[in-house]
Amino acid sequence: MIVVRYAISDPGKAAERSRLLEEHKAYLRGAAIRILLSGPSAPPMEGRGSPAVVIAEVETLAEFEAFSAGDAFVRSGVYGSVDLFEWRPTFGLLLESFRPAF
Repeated sequence: MIVVRYAISDPGKAAERSRLLEEHKAYLRGAAIRILLSGPSAPPMEGRGSPAVVIAEVETLAEFEAFSAGDAFVRSGVYGSVDLFEWRPTFGLLLESFRPAF
């Protein structure tokens, strides 16, 4: 299944985010799950949190939940909110080379 993590950083945790950035990136690069795409949005407006997205292929949502819980940004509260959900893409150029089993 394809899953998505949509997380918004806590603007009050900018220093913590900077301190943990390399650990966060290493965790994503070394993931035991198949990450299809990952990255932050453009810089947010002043005083607002920055969204970030991870799109992955996993067997179960529980597997993705466990992966997400181990991320330094999640563990330390850098993200003010984290939403995890199954996603069922139905259209787009990426689907021509990738056919998930739904």
